[in-house]
Amino acid sequence: MKTKSLLRGALAGALLLSCVSLAACKSDANASAEVKRQQTVLALGASYDAAADLALAYERNPAADPAVVTKVKDGFRIAHDKIKPLQTAADAGDPLSEAEVEAATAAFQAAQKLLPAH
Repeated sequence: MKTKSLLRGALAGALLLSCVSLAACKSDANASAEVKRQQTVLALGASYDAAADLALAYERNPAADPAVVTKVKDGFRIAHDKIKPLQTAADAGDPLSEAEVEAATAAFQAAQKLLPAH
């Protein structure tokens, strides 16, 4: 009888340890995903800043097409409005939504495509 009780206790302990380990792994995976999102946002912000400098240089070019300048400004404003709040959140260590990061990335890519290739 005592052996069965000891085995049940050992089994329960093993199951509990297994559950705790799985929860820790899941927690590590969530933390890792969060760190990746923060890194993505920081890299996206740096890329945005560099591309915005190119957009500004194009805007100041006397030969720039005014219609293109307007589209580029609008595209970069939209990207800015999506990226900058995420940068602030990443800097503060706040959690970032995957959907928000993807939307900011898409907005930036769309703005980049508006830049004339020279």
